Amino acid sequence: MKALGFVTIGQSPRDDYVPEMEKILGPDTRVLQVGALDRLTRAAIDGLAPHAGQDALITRLRDGSSVIVAKQAILGLLQQCLDRLEPEIDAAVLLCTGVFPRFRSSHPVLEPDRILYATTEAVFGGGRLGVLIPIEAQRESMAARWRPIDPDAAIAVASPYAGPGALVEAAETVKRCGASLIAMSCMGYTQAMKTLVRDIAGVPALLPTSLVARVAAEAL
Repeated sequence: MKALGFVTIGQSPRDDYVPEMEKILGPDTRVLQVGALDRLTRAAIDGLAPHAGQDALITRLRDGSSVIVAKQAILGLLQQCLDRLEPEIDAAVLLCTGVFPRFRSSHPVLEPDRILYATTEAVFGGGRLGVLIPIEAQRESMAARWRPIDPDAAIAVASPYAGPGALVEAAETVKRCGASLIAMSCMGYTQAMKTLVRDIAGVPALLPTSLVARVAAEAL
């Protein structure tokens, strides 16, 4: 049996979507979960909020609430998680679609951003790309990230932790913009959310959790 380490930028376990990934991985893969914020108090977590010029990321805490942290503030915590998992795993998955520097590990570390981006690039057949992001603070950086695939990509904001209303509005936004494919750029989006977005927009939607799980299953 292969062991796969899941490293969330929030707190583990991520029982909102990891069970969906485990179904794709199958019974021959053992999943170990750790989180960058697992060992921190709420006061310490609040101290990780982004300052001016820092990249903002949204994640989920164990109690189901969400929090925004600075990417720069959690890089060391993520590396510590990988270090703790090192003796027990065959590969690791970073449970965030942010763009990160390479982490130190003797095992493969799968990065959802790279998988989602490469898949989108491979299947985008023209028209207009729609991209769903979880927070407004990411709009500028995500527009730049997706520009090589579609310079006029339609960016819409919908937090996976804010209820279905935000997703409905975002799906309607990219539909009005004429999107022919939607990249859902947050690991917090679930299969049910993908179905909702796809049905409203009427075009295919790429979900990072399922893409990453399929790549992991192939690579292990």
